[in-house]
Amino acid sequence: MRSRITITDLDRPKESLEVELVASDKQGLTLAVPNTLVQFRMSRRGPSDFYVGSLGGRSYYFNPPPGDEVLLGSSLRLD
Repeated sequence: MRSRITITDLDRPKESLEVELVASDKQGLTLAVPNTLVQFRMSRRGPSDFYVGSLGGRSYYFNPPPGDEVLLGSSLRLD
């Protein structure tokens, strides 16, 4: 089972989407929408910035909580 994270819509902050973390590296995350074949990527400019990406015409962001940077910043592949 893959790890799940919650990403937030930039234009609608009260609307979020739970996605599965497929892989990560220092610049980005590869995410999958549960129960679909859809995958997409979120990226960030620097280690202190939040991740940004778009899916279906909507833009999302993810700001990892302190302590999760180790998991998200290392090379990771989950299957």
